[in-house]
Amino acid sequence: MDISTFFRVLLTNWWLLLLSVLVTAGTAAYTVSKQQPTYMATAQLELRPNALLQEPRDVVNVMVALDKRTIINTMARKATGSSMQSQVAQGLGINPAVIADSKLTALVLPDTNLIDIQAQSTNPELAAAIVNTVARELPKQIPEKAVQLDITNEAVPPTVPFAPQPVRTITLGVLFGLLLGIVLSLLGFALESLRNSGADRVTKGQPSPNIEAPVSAN
Repeated sequence: MDISTFFRVLLTNWWLLLLSVLVTAGTAAYTVSKQQPTYMATAQLELRPNALLQEPRDVVNVMVALDKRTIINTMARKATGSSMQSQVAQGLGINPAVIADSKLTALVLPDTNLIDIQAQSTNPELAAAIVNTVARELPKQIPEKAVQLDITNEAVPPTVPFAPQPVRTITLGVLFGLLLGIVLSLLGFALESLRNSGADRVTKGQPSPNIEAPVSAN
């Protein structure tokens, strides 16, 4: 199939492309309208040498230990563990299942000693409260007194939902509809070509009818 045939097929089946786009985009829009907005809150903590350290050698040793990433990775795991979730639920006076459903995560930023604590909820105030509670409780669990964990950014209730994303979802629906319409158009063209080709072969395979010239009676 050359490019001219391709575009001719699409122009011939423009209604199929339009119908596919309307169906997929409409479905995407309906799905988005039924989803409840979800908000994500983030707090940031920094792991650093304890300010009470006086000896420069001790500070250097702590920095070397931090470079090995063992301490910060341990703290990130503790931030999302079941023990921490129970403490947060108790501190906020809510069901532990709510904390489990908040998708609580702790991300260690590459090449830094920073930890981002994140939580999701349909209630922006609750998402921020969960994150800030973790940020306050986590420094109490530091195994090494030579380091300290400080809150550099407290979470504030987000005003823009994290999900759903209507523009992105509907755009993907439109693109999927176009792709679906193109596939259906080409499939219809291929089936029609096969049907016509088969009909031609049948026609060519039939013997031509013998036409006898009339015999004059003498």
